[in-house]
Amino acid sequence: MKTVQGSLYVLFQSYKKSNIIFWCILFSIVILSFFIDTFFGQYVSFAMTISIPVYIFYSVKGAKILNKTLPYFLKLGLSRMQYVCNVGIFFIIWSLAGAFVIACTHKIITLVSNLFDYKNMIIIHPILFFSNSDSFFLTMSMDTVLLLLCLISSLLLNVVFYRFGTLGGYSFIGVLALIPIMMVIFKWYTPLFKLVSEVSAFTIIASLLVIIIFIYIVISSALRKASAIPS
Repeated sequence: MKTVQGSLYVLFQSYKKSNIIFWCILFSIVILSFFIDTFFGQYVSFAMTISIPVYIFYSVKGAKILNKTLPYFLKLGLSRMQYVCNVGIFFIIWSLAGAFVIACTHKIITLVSNLFDYKNMIIIHPILFFSNSDSFFLTMSMDTVLLLLCLISSLLLNVVFYRFGTLGGYSFIGVLALIPIMMVIFKWYTPLFKLVSEVSAFTIIASLLVIIIFIYIVISSALRKASAIPS
């Protein structure tokens, strides 16, 4: 337990400064948006999204965690499987925290908009594609899973670069880039969009959780014999 607590503390401290800077910038943009709407709302309508910037931020940070922390933890005596488990716990806590802040921010924006009658401000969130409800629990659940998916997916990319070097990493990106191209060529996106539009938000969340677990199993297997020095 002390090993887990110590690892979480180190990981938290590693990302503490960047998290504070990111959220300060994001909240400043939200406040600026209210300011713009106050003076120019009668002339223009604009949309606001809190989730998308957070997804991007988490993806960028998740893609750097391996090079930044794995050699350090291995020098401290942690096994690779201990490292994988501790990073997984950290990702879950980080995703829950980020989703909670997003959900609270959405509620505050809605409250302020109703209070001061901001009618030209639209809040965009992925949950609206799957459900008409934007309840706190549903919003937080969706964001938690999506943030966790961003972290795990970017960690997988980091693992590929870490194990196989620059050539292997960019080859992997090239293969991934072929997927949407093939979907467009063979029009696979039509049945996919139809399927996604017909299922509930909870089904989407459960499906994403299965994908996350599968990706993390792959990551665990890839890191089982990973060197302390990146390729």
